[in-house]
Amino acid sequence: MTLKETLIRTTIVALICLATSACSKRIARFIEEAENFALDEETSNIKVEDLGFKKDKYCPIKKNNCISYYYGPPLTSNNLQYSVKFGEGDRKNIVGINLSRNSLERHYSGTVILLHGFRTAKEFMLNSALYFRFLGFQVVVPDLLGHGGSGGRRKYGVEDSKYINNLIGSLIEEGVINNGRIYIVGNSMGALTATYISSLRKDISGIILLAPMPPFDEAVYNYAKRDHPLLSRIIPEKDFRKGALLALKKAKINLNDTKILPIIESSQAPTLLILSDSDKISPYADFEQLRNDNIKIIKIHDRYHPSMNTIGEVEHKAIISWLNTTQN
Repeated sequence: MTLKETLIRTTIVALICLATSACSKRIARFIEEAENFALDEETSNIKVEDLGFKKDKYCPIKKNNCISYYYGPPLTSNNLQYSVKFGEGDRKNIVGINLSRNSLERHYSGTVILLHGFRTAKEFMLNSALYFRFLGFQVVVPDLLGHGGSGGRRKYGVEDSKYINNLIGSLIEEGVINNGRIYIVGNSMGALTATYISSLRKDISGIILLAPMPPFDEAVYNYAKRDHPLLSRIIPEKDFRKGALLALKKAKINLNDTKILPIIESSQAPTLLILSDSDKISPYADFEQLRNDNIKIIKIHDRYHPSMNTIGEVEHKAIISWLNTTQN
């Protein structure tokens, strides 16, 4: 589709929406039904099994929704290298890692749970999962509800926490992972799930939040402004926010439950936030006021929101420094 055709289509959709006074309902339907974003070509062509991940499912008793997840043991290779391209044109990012075993000052141990964002899936977190495996961790990478291979409807990072918490408990009972030195890494919406889990468990050693999602209505509007600038100028902001509220209401989620700041502030778990000054969906300014002693905030430069699910060289340095304070 050409740029001209895209502009015409966007204008028509906006005019129909405004004329029928149903903008918010259309937006809510899009939120509920929109397909996941596509993986980059290089990642989608890789066989996950060849990377040493095992795919499994957790199906809670008395619940119809199963959680699909990958498990990966620590890596023993001497080197780790990956490079991933995100976006195009002036919003292009290339995020990569090139590490040798000798470059690590120490060996780490424990379990890292990695949680993806809205309209993505566990596969989007695999490069970051490889990174933590290289450090010495075993990893668990689940799909959130209504995403990827997991059942149920989307619960926007809130109710997901109960399922993932039960999955962690089940893996501990089965002896797959140990009860201790558990870290949770959450990207965007997955960061909300991560903070909820940390409030449910006492065995969490720390949480890492990569571009954590702002309140859901704000996140929806921020996304519209970034990816659909013309549409966001034609359709009033209140309709985007109302659409987000309608989607939450249908999922029986309260908007206040998507506000991550109060949960971070009340948490006692060591917390590392990594944000970019170029991220318009999860703005650094929304979180820079956090001052708790257990919270460390890292600002990186020129990284856009889609790329924030992947650990690069800058994040690596911050994570190693932070991990050394939690694994004495």
